[in-house]
Amino acid sequence: MIVAANLRYRRSNLMNQKAMQTDILRNSPGKLYLNLASLMRRRLTGGEWEPGDQLPPLTALAAEFGVANVTVRQAIAILEDEGLVHRQQGRGTFVSPTIDQRPSFSVVSDWSSLIRMVEKSSPKLIKVDDTLKHPVLHPNEGTPAPAYRYIKKVHSYHGFPCAVVGVYLDKRCFDRAPKRFQNETIIPVLESLPDVKISHCHQVLTIGQSDVETASLLQVPLNAPVGEVRRVLTDPDGCVIYVGEVSYRGDLVKFEIDLDHDSGDNTGEEDKPSRRKARATA
Repeated sequence: MIVAANLRYRRSNLMNQKAMQTDILRNSPGKLYLNLASLMRRRLTGGEWEPGDQLPPLTALAAEFGVANVTVRQAIAILEDEGLVHRQQGRGTFVSPTIDQRPSFSVVSDWSSLIRMVEKSSPKLIKVDDTLKHPVLHPNEGTPAPAYRYIKKVHSYHGFPCAVVGVYLDKRCFDRAPKRFQNETIIPVLESLPDVKISHCHQVLTIGQSDVETASLLQVPLNAPVGEVRRVLTDPDGCVIYVGEVSYRGDLVKFEIDLDHDSGDNTGEEDKPSRRKARATA
């Protein structure tokens, strides 16, 4: 009796979860296949489907999520373009064996690591504008330059869109290498100019939601989570020569925190944890 009741409860709970999942998919803003791709992506990156595993058949996935077969097919096509899965003719769809090698972008604390990190991706220019307005500067970030150029790009990793970057760049810097700033990653170009000196870089990471344009460029649903990094670079005089607002896909954001554990022996200062290290990857 108890075993049968437990089985009925589990089946009822599973059905309720699937119904709720279907409602969320259908009621979420944006295209249904993009929402489904986002949900399946979380299963893949979360380890529910492991490298080499075969995904359930198309009809089974359609029944589970309460969508049409064509919606599942469109979602899988996106995941295949991202390198998360691969389809084998006549066999089915399998989780990529390299799924654990997806890109990550660290909010690092030293300049050389920042250069290596931003050079991972390939930029594509969206627009360049002369701007009469200055970027919004927070207290203690520095003093504005006389004029700025606004540059917007989408960055990709092996053809996979991973970040949207909008930059206010001191026009005096831009005019020194306009073609390079438009076609290459901006920070390494800025760092390479012999007559430009960068004395300070301040970074802030927050979690936000994608707007219509960002969702389209990153190929994610509207209001999908994104990791937003604000970078401010100043010269030795405290002039702000670069303000960057970077939106990373939320499925590329994770926090890693390492803490030394106190052994519990508090007899001396030397027995206390000697270091604390925190790292955020986005």
